[in-house]
Amino acid sequence: MILGAQDLLALAQAAGSGGDPQTAVAVALAESGGDTSAVHTNSDQWRSRDRGLWQLNDHWHPEVSDACAFDGLCNARAAYVLSNAWTDFGAWGSFTSGAYQQFMPAVGTATQAPPASRSLYGQSVVNELLTTPWFPGSWTVTQGWGPTDYGGEPEGHGYQHWHAGVDVGVDCGTTITLPLGLTGRVRSFDNPDGYGTALVVLIDGGPGILLGHLRQRLVDDGQIVQGGDQLAVSNSTGNSTGCHVHFEVRPQDNRQPLGIGRYGTDVDPSAWLVAGEAGTSVELFAASGPSFTDSLLKGVQTLTAGGQVLMGVLMVIGGFVAVAYGARGASVAQLQGDAQRTVRQLAQPRRRARPAPRQPTTTAGETRIRPDMQRDTQTVARARPAPAQGRREARLDDALRARQAARRTRAR
Repeated sequence: MILGAQDLLALAQAAGSGGDPQTAVAVALAESGGDTSAVHTNSDQWRSRDRGLWQLNDHWHPEVSDACAFDGLCNARAAYVLSNAWTDFGAWGSFTSGAYQQFMPAVGTATQAPPASRSLYGQSVVNELLTTPWFPGSWTVTQGWGPTDYGGEPEGHGYQHWHAGVDVGVDCGTTITLPLGLTGRVRSFDNPDGYGTALVVLIDGGPGILLGHLRQRLVDDGQIVQGGDQLAVSNSTGNSTGCHVHFEVRPQDNRQPLGIGRYGTDVDPSAWLVAGEAGTSVELFAASGPSFTDSLLKGVQTLTAGGQVLMGVLMVIGGFVAVAYGARGASVAQLQGDAQRTVRQLAQPRRRARPAPRQPTTTAGETRIRPDMQRDTQTVARARPAPAQGRREARLDDALRARQAARRTRAR
């Protein structure tokens, strides 16, 4: 499929907000001519291939699959990440050589569409209500992405204080889930002085999502995850003043230990946070396949059909009961009265038999359970004096033996 400047501009804007999408379109035209299936095989030792609109190399960017590279929107999203949100095109030869400039006039005539998704840039978005597929509920934004007057944030992107992600003030203990339609691999790390307990999700064909200030990770380091998997539980670990989730997006970089770019390579996380990917919520659920909608519709139809069948069975049973009452010569009033009494009996809660009281455990029973108690009991028994009844019986036996001895002596 060959795309013109207008269609390419729409793809560049759908991939993410900010940056210079016009230059991105000119680069795509210079690299592939707008052909979504364009392939160029290089003469390097790996025989690597440049694929799709932005000619993404399969050796240097193996995280971008062929399926993604030859899909216009997915290719645009990957290029958006690699260009640091359409701000750095140095990785493309057509940009460094200046070849892209001949396509700029055509791009200038294309109508720029409005941004594809809501932007969470700057601190004017603080206290805005946010709903996201990453965790349930609606929560307020406590800090936006970009320049900030909060002195606790480091320097970045030319500003004295820069916040590398978006903070959402969720309650502690909120479960974070990977949105439907996404797959990837997770990496875990701990940063007590910064992100606290944290997790990185390396999205297939996309960027790395960094989740910070967690209480607990629910997945193992290196684990493969897919949409619907529970990832972590929120908290306030690390450099944090309260329960929230820090949501940061960086391009993937397999040369780094965590698989994402170094600190300072963050890009606008708005689209990934709001819609669960760099697109709209409609696109997200459409990406999960028509089977989701079909299954939901079939489920409703099955439930309705099941209700109709149940109602039919109850009507048949009621008819048999009415016929039986008529055969006995009973009146309608008698049938109604019996039905009301039956309903009242069914509505009354049934009394449950009280369980038998628990019998106290004897010392002997305890010793059968605990041999150490048995030894202690025997020791105490040996040391304990004989009871009064036993001493009285012993004195009687002694007196009896004394009298018998006296009789034997007199008999001699």
